[in-house]
This record gives sequence, C-alpha cells and structure tokens, in this order.
Amino acid sequence: MSLEHELRSALKRTDPPSGFDDRVMSRIARGNAAPVRTARPQWVSVVLPIAASVMVAVGASYYVRQQQQRQARAAQAETEQHVSNVVLALRVASETVAAAQARVEEITRYEPTNNH
Repeated sequence: MSLEHELRSALKRTDPPSGFDDRVMSRIARGNAAPVRTARPQWVSVVLPIAASVMVAVGASYYVRQQQQRQARAAQAETEQHVSNVVLALRVASETVAAAQARVEEITRYEPTNNH
C-alpha cells in the first residue's frame, strides 16, 4: 500500500455519530462552553528564561574552570619534566667532570716532576 493511499483512507470524510448536532446545539443553548485552558502565570514567562540563562552561565563557567585546571596541570607537568631534565643534565655533567678530574689526577700522579 502506498503512503498516499494510506493517507487518503485515514483522512477520509466520515459522518459524525447520530445526535451529534443535537448535543452541540443543546450545549450552546445552555451556555456551556468548552473548557478553556487557563493562561500561564506571567511570572513563568520571566522566570524560565532567567533560569535558563543562569544554567547556561553556570555551565559555561564550570567548563571554563575545568579547562583552566587542565591547562594548569599540563603546565605543572611540563615544569616538572623540565626540572627533571635539568637534574639529569647536572648529574651527567657532574659525573663527566668527576671522570675528567680523576683522569687528570691519574696522569699527574705518574708523571715525573721536573724541578729545574
């Protein structure tokens, strides 16, 4: 069955139940109107946009704060890595100087001294 055919059969005109027009006319004569929806209080029209704005502001500030904390942690980790690299470089330099110093002492220990 095609969609068009289904729509035509679903929207096909049907006659109202018997007595429908009499019931409507008697209701009109009695003055009974269909129940009317009451309007929302006016404060709802003001409060809802304000509440939504506050929620967006709180969410945005939370997101910004999280980003700042993430950046601070990354900067701290980078600083710690640089400190570790400097300590390693100083250790290597210290060992190199110590090895050179030991070599110089070894060479000077076995050299005859010339006293003129």
